[in-house]
Amino acid sequence: MPINRTSRRNRTFVSAVALFAVATGHAVAADGVLPGDTIVVTGAMTPAPASELGYSLSVLTEQDIVQRQNPVVSDLLRSVPSVSVSRSGGPGQLTQIRMRGAEGNHTLVLIDGVEANELNFNGEFDYASLLAVGVERIEVLRGAQSALYGSDALGGVINIITKGGKPGFQAEGSVEGGSFGQRQVTALMSGGVERFYGAVSAGYFGTDGINLSRMGTEKDGSRVFTVSGKATALLSDSFRLDGTARLVDSHSETDRQDFDFPSTPTNGLIIDSSDEQDNRQFYGRLGGELSLFEGTWIHKAAVLYADTEREYINDSSDLTGNSGSRLKFEYQNTVNFQTPSFLDADHHVTVAFEREEQDFQNYGAVPDALENQKRSDSQNSFIGEYRVGFAEQVFLSAGVRHDDNELFADATTYRLAASWRIPGSGTRLHGSHGTAITNPGFFELFGYFPDFFVGNPGLSPERSSSFDVGVEQKFWGDRITVDVTYFDANLHDEIVTVFDSNTFLTSVENLVGKSRRKGLELMLSANLTDELSIGGSYTYTSSRQPAGGREVRRPKHLGNINVNYAFASGRGNVNLDLSYNGKQLDNEFVDTTPEFMVTLDDYLLVTLAASYRLTEAVEIYGRVENMIDQDYEEVFSYRSPGIGAFAGLRVKLGE
Repeated sequence: MPINRTSRRNRTFVSAVALFAVATGHAVAADGVLPGDTIVVTGAMTPAPASELGYSLSVLTEQDIVQRQNPVVSDLLRSVPSVSVSRSGGPGQLTQIRMRGAEGNHTLVLIDGVEANELNFNGEFDYASLLAVGVERIEVLRGAQSALYGSDALGGVINIITKGGKPGFQAEGSVEGGSFGQRQVTALMSGGVERFYGAVSAGYFGTDGINLSRMGTEKDGSRVFTVSGKATALLSDSFRLDGTARLVDSHSETDRQDFDFPSTPTNGLIIDSSDEQDNRQFYGRLGGELSLFEGTWIHKAAVLYADTEREYINDSSDLTGNSGSRLKFEYQNTVNFQTPSFLDADHHVTVAFEREEQDFQNYGAVPDALENQKRSDSQNSFIGEYRVGFAEQVFLSAGVRHDDNELFADATTYRLAASWRIPGSGTRLHGSHGTAITNPGFFELFGYFPDFFVGNPGLSPERSSSFDVGVEQKFWGDRITVDVTYFDANLHDEIVTVFDSNTFLTSVENLVGKSRRKGLELMLSANLTDELSIGGSYTYTSSRQPAGGREVRRPKHLGNINVNYAFASGRGNVNLDLSYNGKQLDNEFVDTTPEFMVTLDDYLLVTLAASYRLTEAVEIYGRVENMIDQDYEEVFSYRSPGIGAFAGLRVKLGE
């Protein structure tokens, strides 16, 4: 676990939580859905049109994913407002995401309804091994969401939905290669009959990489293999079963931070090493849905399982590692009804129960050492949500959750939201308010590395209260949409890392006082013609600790512009993406300098992607990444790739 000499917890990955997501990718019919409105499964306990939700939410569609050609999901997320990416080098290397100035483990990640945050990585999620192959859509929900999703949804939720099958037969595959020895192979097959259908996808991504260190010449490569499947069985007109499974196996070569004592000229910097890391993840879900009285009364139940394992090998061939598993049961009961004679209202009432069991194991290079420990936790949760819409104009929602946890005191969180579509104006007002928590991770509680890191079993969960308010305006026959949102969050009991310069040990503690996060999100979507579209966003974020110090790896300014042009009657496509990341602070441990922090320069990443369909079945494509060859670091002392060119061939078969 990295230490943070600035008394700020330097956690390493992003988190995620699930709650009864349908997550099948099917279109959902709903009363009052506007033309072009998007049905989302993340913003509420039941699927709902995005315009009826008061929360700030973004959706990346399958078309967006194909047009931009990014092989890893983290690069796709750079275009989403308030999302900041910190990658320790090139693709396949350690990757964090922070949202609205919150920490990495304050965002929950769902993959087909399964929590993907890693117990063995302090509740964060490593985006390094999350490939875009087979992904149908990505929903990003910003703001406090613990009322529905529990611990870790303090800054928001990222929901990854993979492709589901449909009757008939479809298949596609691609091969790609390019700079840095990068290669990718993908395959997808789906099909079935009217009541039984499914899909399976597989992908391999590998790269020789670059030298992560500022010194030396050793390249640090990586490879990721992913296979996933999804199936649906309509056993009757009212009962369905669905299941998902995903297996990820990855390997990366890494460089190490020099912490040798006494000090050396490279102390505190990343130096060439022969360190390696192997990661394995498995996610599975089996659920059923019973719909009675023409959808008036719906029961859902699911069993979810996640298992992750990490192994580390250093220069001395010492093997250390950890593993974590989560078993979860969910039950949800929803009643939908209308009262046309009373305010022309449409009601959705949901109550739910969750049971979750967590197991964690850490092991070191020396048998019977103190770091060889097993820990566990369990929790029962009770959730309720009420959504109501009046005359297809005003929509209100309220949610509450009570968590009965084995290790921590009981916690109750809530959220409120409102959306008002003003008739005849193209204007929509929206806002939300909620509370959230993030429980300490097993590393923070129990340590496991007595010569380096000391845990604190007395830690309290982090608590947050936040709100956002915004206005969405449509112009030119709904071809142009502009949204402006202000957000504000107060974080209490922030967990920070404390470094003792005398003993060279780190420990963790709760900060006294209030950490403040606030900012502004601007979003633009413009379909100028049937062939030309422009999307853009800008985010200003201020993220400070109680004493006023800025948080690390939270740029004040983030921006993105995406331009897409289709030509030759849709056979060809060109996509230009510009992502700006402003200056930001990061930790530095260089003994020869008096600072504890360093300012990382701002950078602009430009990607140009193009494709052309030679026949109905065959398509060629290519892209240039980092077109202006920016020299930048997203994490202090870790180099990032320069300009790179890639090309591939895609084949599609079937209906």
